[in-house]
Amino acid sequence: MSGQGVGRKEELSVNLPPLDLAIMNPPFTRLNNLFGGHPPIDRKVIQKELSVRLQSRGASATAGLGSAFVATVIPKLREGEGRLALVLPLTVCTGPSWAQTRELIEQNFTIDYVVTSHDPLRPNFSDSTDLSEALVLATRRRRDSEDDSSRTIFVNLWENPGTVYGAQQVARDVTSRNAAALEEVGATLIQLDGRDVGEFFSVALEGLKGGKWFGVQFARADVARIAQALVVQGQVRMPAGENHDIALAVLGEIGTLGPDRRDIMDGFRSTESVTAYPYVRSHDTEMRRSIAVEPDSHLSPLANPLLGRRLKNSNELWSKAGQLLVAERVWLSTTRIFSMYSNRRVLSNVFWETRTEDALTDKALCLWFNSSLGVLSVLATRNTTRGGWVALKKADLQN
Repeated sequence: MSGQGVGRKEELSVNLPPLDLAIMNPPFTRLNNLFGGHPPIDRKVIQKELSVRLQSRGASATAGLGSAFVATVIPKLREGEGRLALVLPLTVCTGPSWAQTRELIEQNFTIDYVVTSHDPLRPNFSDSTDLSEALVLATRRRRDSEDDSSRTIFVNLWENPGTVYGAQQVARDVTSRNAAALEEVGATLIQLDGRDVGEFFSVALEGLKGGKWFGVQFARADVARIAQALVVQGQVRMPAGENHDIALAVLGEIGTLGPDRRDIMDGFRSTESVTAYPYVRSHDTEMRRSIAVEPDSHLSPLANPLLGRRLKNSNELWSKAGQLLVAERVWLSTTRIFSMYSNRRVLSNVFWETRTEDALTDKALCLWFNSSLGVLSVLATRNTTRGGWVALKKADLQN
């Protein structure tokens, strides 16, 4: 479909034949970036039409076009036999904005394998990007099937094969041996030319539904087990020792997270002049070496909206300022601090301002987020963008 002026459409029907195998590497483009060659007014009409069609199939292009591609191919894959091979950003496994896509896959497929690269030099499979990616292999469910007893095998590569031959060797190794269960102990090592280049383990499909595909978060099965026990069961599990129950609270129930960076910039501008609105704007890892922080800038309320944006109420934004700061984005190779505490309320564009009932709770949480278990709980809920460059989404931190 293409827009040829307001209110005019040209329809082109494309019919896919029944498929046994669909291999897809959809563009990572978001819906609001599509159809850039059309005038803005036409582009909005086309985007709205695509959005309506996707919603009718239980799909969304909020995060990217992957969901649209999956929704399109589902009716064409043979039930019980059709296979799907899908390469998407790694955030498809964990990101809140990809939740609808995960649900679409879970409802229509058994997820056979999820392959990810933890190679710090090559977190990608596609040649056209350096973003972290996931390869999802799945089999089309029969419509009358209610069997949730299948297991998903997570393949976590420490070294991403650089040749077709190497990839074939890894595939043979993984498919020829049984995977260790995440609920038990150990992992099955992957070998290539006599070297250990990764691990794989299995997770019950029932345990994945409705949440993150947790198996991609850590390169080592033992770390994944410890993190899952901590955030899901509230238990400190040692690889070779006793397990200990600890009392955990949901951050969203004891605190409130402040506005994101876009909202702040729609209500304020940064200034070197001293104002009534202190601001923490840098996550320079050479500067951030202490859990105590002082504002490094100030904010000045905007009187007029920025071009193409809506003006946000500066008083409302400031009411959400806090003294506890939790990192929004971090580079794991250099980051020293995950959380900081300020003696006065601040806003920040690189940390989530968090307000709790009192200063003592703020300080206790600041210590927790910088402890071994606290860091592990944060990493278990992170969204990996590119290798060690990760984001901590507001919805994830609240939960």
